[in-house]
Amino acid sequence: MLACLDKFRKQLDEIMIGAFGHRIILYGYGRTGRFLEWYADYYHSIKPDFIITSDWTNAMPYSLPYFRDSLFEFNYADVKNAIVWLALPGDKEAKEKCEKFGYQYFDFAEVIYGEKLINKEIDSENIFTKRKTGIHDVQFMEYLECFYGCNLVTSVSKEHLTQGAHNYAISAQREIFPILDKCHMTLSKEDAIFDFGCGKGGAMLTFLDYGFTCVGGVEYSEQLYEEAVGNFKKLGLDSGKKERVELLHKDAAMVTYELDNYNWFYFFDPFERQIFEPVISNICDSYQRKPRKLSIICINPRYHDVIERCGCFSMINQFCAATRQKVVNIYTTKE
Repeated sequence: MLACLDKFRKQLDEIMIGAFGHRIILYGYGRTGRFLEWYADYYHSIKPDFIITSDWTNAMPYSLPYFRDSLFEFNYADVKNAIVWLALPGDKEAKEKCEKFGYQYFDFAEVIYGEKLINKEIDSENIFTKRKTGIHDVQFMEYLECFYGCNLVTSVSKEHLTQGAHNYAISAQREIFPILDKCHMTLSKEDAIFDFGCGKGGAMLTFLDYGFTCVGGVEYSEQLYEEAVGNFKKLGLDSGKKERVELLHKDAAMVTYELDNYNWFYFFDPFERQIFEPVISNICDSYQRKPRKLSIICINPRYHDVIERCGCFSMINQFCAATRQKVVNIYTTKE
């Protein structure tokens, strides 16, 4: 785990562990609510008993225990002594409602951010240096933006990038950890993972947080590359003391011998076929130069046929990443 997230985890854990033996009401199901739901289940096997939300669109899955905030007024026996996890950062009305009906509650955003809950800096017009302004959600990457000055959260659409590249969007623990879990990996010091189209470095940070000690990535956009370099420097991860981080600024199709240092390769739909084909060819060349077991994690595998035709890999698993409903293919080198 990343040391820079230790305090954040400790604050979450203290509240959540204190909830053992109680029913839980998760009040709010936006970005913060979804993160808290995932974190509580992933690290503590705690699932909220009731979820209060104002979002009743058709996109919301009905399998979850959703309620309106009128739940407080029903005086259910199971609800009466529940603990409320407030997941509506900066929402005073939600807090007042908990107090009105006498519920014990914990405002996660207030605990985590305190006076820094609202980012009041002037909104940058430069899409590459732009950071999220306004109220912070409770998320790993927003925490790093708030307390370490990183730039990770804001997306960059493909019209700002080179032809053939796709949108940059943050990938973090809530999405990537379950994917890595399904790879059934037992990490050793020899394991190293390379991210094609690494953007600002969010996925690389997540790999380090998962337990990899050697991560690499390539980014063609000079602006995104510079932001990634700055993020790792701000987090003290550029000195090579424990973690080894390799950031490359070049065309992904031109990364060749550097691949020999890695045995895991990660793609989150980073570019078009004309770039993807030579990249897969380069991975196969690396395998021929240095025989070893290689694995590919491919999210949104639009060019599955390229990997199938290369002759080096077999697909061993296919599933859906729940947080974005993305198909994920896992490949390993053939025996």
